[in-house]
Amino acid sequence: MTDLSASEPQALQGRWRRVSTDECAGRYPVDLSIGPGSRYVGTRAADQGMVVWDAGTARMPDAGTLAMSTASDEVVSYRLAVEGADRFTVIDPDGCRVTYERAD
Repeated sequence: MTDLSASEPQALQGRWRRVSTDECAGRYPVDLSIGPGSRYVGTRAADQGMVVWDAGTARMPDAGTLAMSTASDEVVSYRLAVEGADRFTVIDPDGCRVTYERAD
């Protein structure tokens, strides 16, 4: 069993694909890779403008929170729900729900 209380988001390490299609979710990268050392890289779609998560750090201060550094270098806390090993959803401070599914 993965320890979701750790500060490094081990349960979220890997490659992810955004499955949310709501307009607000378009601010987030279509592909997201979270690696060891709490580093992440977001990749936008060819027709997508600037994304909130481009590259930076990802931390889990607790099992229900994902703190991500953003394109503006601000660290933002998101409510987090992990659904098994292959899906997670964040809710941003504006209430936008963004869901990712494991791509690898």
